Amino acid sequence: MGKIVEISQSELSILRQYNKIVDATNIVSKADLKGIITYVNSKFIEISGYSKEELIGKAHNIVRDPMIPSSLFKELWETIQSKNVWEGVISNLRKDGKRYTVSASIFPILDDDGEIVEYISIRHDITQISELNRKIEEMNAYTSQQEHLAKEKLEAGIINDMSENEATVLHLASDVLSGDFYSLYKMNDGSIFVYLIDGQGHGISPALTVFAISSMLNQFVYSMKAIEELIEKLYPIARTFLGEIEQLSYTMIMISPDRKSLTYSSGGMYPFLIRKKDEVIRVKANNTPFMNFSPTPICSTMEIDNWESILLYSDGILEHENNDLTEYMPEKIINKPSTLRDAMKKISEYDFEDDVTILYLENVY
Repeated sequence: MGKIVEISQSELSILRQYNKIVDATNIVSKADLKGIITYVNSKFIEISGYSKEELIGKAHNIVRDPMIPSSLFKELWETIQSKNVWEGVISNLRKDGKRYTVSASIFPILDDDGEIVEYISIRHDITQISELNRKIEEMNAYTSQQEHLAKEKLEAGIINDMSENEATVLHLASDVLSGDFYSLYKMNDGSIFVYLIDGQGHGISPALTVFAISSMLNQFVYSMKAIEELIEKLYPIARTFLGEIEQLSYTMIMISPDRKSLTYSSGGMYPFLIRKKDEVIRVKANNTPFMNFSPTPICSTMEIDNWESILLYSDGILEHENNDLTEYMPEKIINKPSTLRDAMKKISEYDFEDDVTILYLENVY
């Protein structure tokens, strides 16, 4: 016979307080070895909608949710019959058919010989938390879907008329919506027009601004005869898209049909690069970044006879602090263009605070 342990009135009072706390905050029930309910607390009665008389003597599946697969209950019973505690999140049905969700722990109670005599289930109502999580998941899924659709629409505005042996593009957005926009065109007269726009900041606002300007460029570009004509037409309208503190960095270049001269307008960008046989020319911006009060940008023309390649890039590739990427910097790439193929994979392994865009043009004779 087990030793009888005497409990003082003080200890009994404390145990009663413990029981009161558990009873007030948790759904508690007991069941025999066959799963027949032998005890329910007031919290169980309150949340299930059944009376005590309707619950006692009934199988615990009286509150079972038919949507829960039978495999879960099989695993539950195997666990507690093996004298282990089962823990999990499960939904039940009230008497009126409404569903509620609980975080449950089911304990096998053992006698002195280590045999199971009953089971105690302690549950905590997490219906509101579960519903909130469901709504958050739905909102996240909807947001993700909308962002994906927006990204597809924005990227549809990017044009590349160049073949793979004429141009290589590396573009990685730091956000769902990129603030970098570019296009490469082959004109009817054989000239090449390329632009790269970098909107200030991240997210929807700069992405929409550069998209609007890119859309206008796409409408104007094939009808223009010179880059000056395009800029004169574009910039008065583009100003209307820029907020009070918004600005755009940009580079636009047009290569003549004979590939011997280049006209450009650039503002707020790092120098673009031109590689000839024996040198690399760094062409600095000839304008300030474009804002809603900026004057119409100027254009400059230079001779580029016998050029081999041209490289345009946004500031995202330069403004990072990772030494592993030094071999993929613009000055390195233009001297060893084979590395550009590997750059996309390598750069995508790192998080950038800004979008990364590199446009590499090769003079195909």
